[in-house]
Amino acid sequence: MSLYRQAGRARRRRRIAIAAGVLGVAIVVLVIVLATSGGPPSHNDRVKAARTAATEALDGIDVLTVEYPQAVHGSPTELVGAKGDVQRAQQSLSDHRADFEAVDAAGYRRAVAALGSLATVVAGRADITREVAAARTALQPFAQQR
Repeated sequence: MSLYRQAGRARRRRRIAIAAGVLGVAIVVLVIVLATSGGPPSHNDRVKAARTAATEALDGIDVLTVEYPQAVHGSPTELVGAKGDVQRAQQSLSDHRADFEAVDAAGYRRAVAALGSLATVVAGRADITREVAAARTALQPFAQQR
């Protein structure tokens, strides 16, 4: 039997045990966070992203219909703005290509083609009525998805 114990030995063991427990909990939390945040997006996430991008593209088309009449009548600033509206709509689709294709690949191709035709007509300063209608028709199903 020992008459003398070193002071702090029990405290040191207790601190090591507490530190090991905290480290264990931190590792478990880290594993849970990494497991739940990783992986490919779900179908619902893809639908939401496609809906948002389609809505942005439709908004760009709406702005185009306001700017374009002035662009046709010779305002170079408005023409640049109109072309930019179409490019932003095209970029919105391009940025979310995987989302659109996961939702409806054929619909995505129709929307891209419609916006391409719209861009061509805008560049030629021709009547955009038919192309705007075609682009809206192609994008609307994506914007309405739930």
